[in-house]
Amino acid sequence: MVNQQGGQLLPIPESFPFEWDSPEEAAKFWTADLMHWPNGISPLCGTMDMPPFGRGLLKAAQELSMPFKGVGFKLINHYAYSCFEPYSYDPEEMEGRLNEMRGRMMQHLPNLLERWRNEYEPETRSINNDTLRGDYSKLGDRDLADLFETIVAKREREGELHFLAVFPAMGGVMGFEEVYTQLFGPPKAGEHLQLLQGFPNKSIEVDTALWRLAREARKRPQVLRAIKETPPAQVHAALSRAEGGEAFRDAVDEYTSVYGWRAAELDIAYRTWAEDPAPVYQLIQRYAEDDEYDPEAEYRSMVAAREAREKVLLADVPGEQRGMFEGMLRLAQQYLPIQEDHNFWIDQQGLCVERVPAVEAGRRLAAAGRIAGAEDVFTLEFEEMLDALRGGKGDLGELVTERRADWERFKQMDPPPALGTTPPVIDDENPMVTKFFGGPPPPNPDPRVMNGNAASQGTITGPARVITHLDDAGRLQRGEILVCPATMPPWTPLFGIASGVVTDHGGVLSHTAIVAREYRIPAVVGTKVATKLIRDGQTVTVDGTNGTVKLED
Repeated sequence: MVNQQGGQLLPIPESFPFEWDSPEEAAKFWTADLMHWPNGISPLCGTMDMPPFGRGLLKAAQELSMPFKGVGFKLINHYAYSCFEPYSYDPEEMEGRLNEMRGRMMQHLPNLLERWRNEYEPETRSINNDTLRGDYSKLGDRDLADLFETIVAKREREGELHFLAVFPAMGGVMGFEEVYTQLFGPPKAGEHLQLLQGFPNKSIEVDTALWRLAREARKRPQVLRAIKETPPAQVHAALSRAEGGEAFRDAVDEYTSVYGWRAAELDIAYRTWAEDPAPVYQLIQRYAEDDEYDPEAEYRSMVAAREAREKVLLADVPGEQRGMFEGMLRLAQQYLPIQEDHNFWIDQQGLCVERVPAVEAGRRLAAAGRIAGAEDVFTLEFEEMLDALRGGKGDLGELVTERRADWERFKQMDPPPALGTTPPVIDDENPMVTKFFGGPPPPNPDPRVMNGNAASQGTITGPARVITHLDDAGRLQRGEILVCPATMPPWTPLFGIASGVVTDHGGVLSHTAIVAREYRIPAVVGTKVATKLIRDGQTVTVDGTNGTVKLED
């Protein structure tokens, strides 16, 4: 039940050297978040965005009586580590807190999706619109620095809204799983999660709009030729020379103005689709090559399958328990749209709110000779950037060079999953955390087979395409199996191209798992080792029903 030993200082690997800022910091237990930031995170994003988001998380946790009373975030060699201080190390006190949390969750669950759409999302969009499209060139340097502090305060509120929506929604899934298990036995291969799919959400909306652009490109031979024969970064300019190209370019501009506030990584250091539509043209080319793929028809089929499954199950539930089962099902069905929509508005667009003025700050510091180029601003920490805008002195160029070299060096390394000191008491596995992030899979006795989490049913054999960064997404060909560290919403259109998905990180309620089920392609997530063990182009068999990946050659 609990481990009373604990309290052990974990060794710092020689390949990952750093020093703790204080003994108190080293005495805490830190875990790496490689699902959100598998390639590390920029100094500016890590010091500007993570702290206020963590404060917002803690506010939501207190409102929901979550079983922790403190949260911390730390950049260690450019990787994001988090530390949660348990509410108590006393088992009885912790159990009492967990019961209190369950009660608070049930209070928040009814009409949660309606509250998201009518309260949380409008507030988030208002926060974003206040600064996303502002003209910062008219502000003085000190005024721009002050604006950043205002933005950070608003970002804290977005963090609070994020977790006020997501935590209860996830709790609803846990409650539904308990009821399902009581009535039908333990669900096999996530069969119960199929009942939570097939609802309108922003991830599928973005993909469907992209598919419509591809359909339009197919109607314009010169446009499609330009997209196919021109490097993606040059397509936008090349379209001015193609018949019908300017109108199509306008359609792409409209698409990116609505859906383009996203980037290859969950990091403000990366250019967005709104700034550079090259990823959009890459995906248009892939979609235009397929005569059969139709996401709208796929969605209708998904809805029909879910409704038919619901009807069969409800008929099997005894009358006196039918109301309870259906009630818990409806509460759990709020999870998909909340998870994907909050991702769009808070995790993606909300992050871009910080990037836009940061680029302006970089432009000014470069013009003043403090840094070599505007993009170098992302190698600064938040306080360093503010100090520079407010007149601080110092050789930022040398600092930027050192930071960038360190960042590139550590990208090539595997960060330890945990650092610091193991806690004196370790509770049993937290099902909510495990289902989202995924726990360590047991080793498979067959060296040709790796285990993971069964995220989406079905089996597929095909060539693997190992992609560790979304900038390489153009290498994925139709019918190949996508192998990657993890996926975020900008990866969603790739699910319409791939025949299966395998990831290093994630659980059955992660973005990867949700979207794979929406596209009804086999998926195994949380293998921890897929991108290391699978060769690019190697034939593999993905068994999304049993959660295994077999190396066939």
